[in-house]
Amino acid sequence: MRAVVLVLSLTALLASCRPPDAGSSTTGSASADPVAVAIDLPEAPAVGPATVVVRVDRDGVAVEGADVEITGDMTHAGMVPVIRAAFEASPGVYRADDMVFDMAGDWIVTADVTLPDGSTTRQEAATTVRRP
Repeated sequence: MRAVVLVLSLTALLASCRPPDAGSSTTGSASADPVAVAIDLPEAPAVGPATVVVRVDRDGVAVEGADVEITGDMTHAGMVPVIRAAFEASPGVYRADDMVFDMAGDWIVTADVTLPDGSTTRQEAATTVRRP
């Protein structure tokens, strides 16, 4: 009986630590033109500072003047998320140079984008941060 409880407990623990599937959503005013948000993460992120780049375009045209907030959150409970405002580095390209991954493990990086017309969209990307 103890073995069954142990197996069930370990299964639940492992399932809760799995990163969710990345995805996106859009809310606000309806538009015939789709908005695309792409998150560029460092190729092999390590604990410490990192630059996160978010590209925003509508129907292939760079979206200028958006507000972009980037959140880094570990996939397990108990960690405080890292939240940074991104600045517009060039048309449709938003950067957060001061992102900090403060622990190794699985992270979800979320870009919350408010477009100039007031509509919002969200994109998530999963990554694994390694020890330096």
